[in-house]
Amino acid sequence: MRTFLRSLLVAFGLLVLLPAGAAMAQCTASDGEFVYDVDCPVVTGGGPFSGATGQAINTGFTKEIVKILEGANKTCEREIELRYRIDCLRIYYQRVADRLPDTGDYLPVKQAMLDAAAKLDAIVAANLDDSAPVIRPREGHKPAAKRLPAIRPVKKDKAEAAAAQAAKVVQETELIIIRSGGDPARRTQAYTDVAAAVEENLVILRSA
Repeated sequence: MRTFLRSLLVAFGLLVLLPAGAAMAQCTASDGEFVYDVDCPVVTGGGPFSGATGQAINTGFTKEIVKILEGANKTCEREIELRYRIDCLRIYYQRVADRLPDTGDYLPVKQAMLDAAAKLDAIVAANLDDSAPVIRPREGHKPAAKRLPAIRPVKKDKAEAAAAQAAKVVQETELIIIRSGGDPARRTQAYTDVAAAVEENLVILRSA
């Protein structure tokens, strides 16, 4: 009996020492049994996964990110002058970054968006036209939509050169996202969709 109790205590001690991540990697299958599944969505706020963070690849979440990037095209292209478009695009890239969590499968996208937003901000700051007013267009230029934060203009004579610099940032961002999507392989389609939406943003930086 004493030997049995000692073995039981040792087993319990090993269970306590198991890393929390190992337990969090389990999801409840449809038959009610626990199965190991690394692709299970991560849940926060109570329950058996309380304390877990991040966002696993999810089709709906990917579409939400793509929708934000597509919104940039509807708001930042043609309806506003070229010299305002760089900062307009920066706002949308920052919005994507803010929407993404700090951990999980989408982290490389968040990092790419943060880096792109910072580079676009630097381009605007280097060519800023202090004499021109800021603008606050509505989302998609719809009458009832919310207005964007203040958008800063670059100088008129610097607009095309600045837009060319911004286009390079967009192209670099697209490439970074594509390269990041292959590891692990389950991210490939989601990352390809996001990268394609980023590529479409190049239309914003073309002269009307």
